[in-house]
Amino acid sequence: MDDKESVERLWRSARFLPQSVRLLGTRYRALFLAYARQAFSTGQSRDVADAMAFIDFMFRQNRLGLLPPEQRALLHDKRELRRRFWLRRHGEAVSAVEKWRVLQWLNF
Repeated sequence: MDDKESVERLWRSARFLPQSVRLLGTRYRALFLAYARQAFSTGQSRDVADAMAFIDFMFRQNRLGLLPPEQRALLHDKRELRRRFWLRRHGEAVSAVEKWRVLQWLNF
């Protein structure tokens, strides 16, 4: 994956991480590009999948010292996204599925 595509993913997923992006500031770009080297998103809701997987990536990084306000922002954005979407992992690929679509398929 080239840098141009990674930067496009960065800005598309930033729409779903308003508080996290604001608090991480300039570190967001470097951290997201590190995440983008490890995973790729698929499906209709690729931007959401990237946002959700990025949050998981941030909490798995032991060497990264997140400040308490940054942790709260990430958790807030994660809660907002999880209300509406499920994250699926398939090896390095991630995808997001809207919860109402799953219920629609099950005829609820």
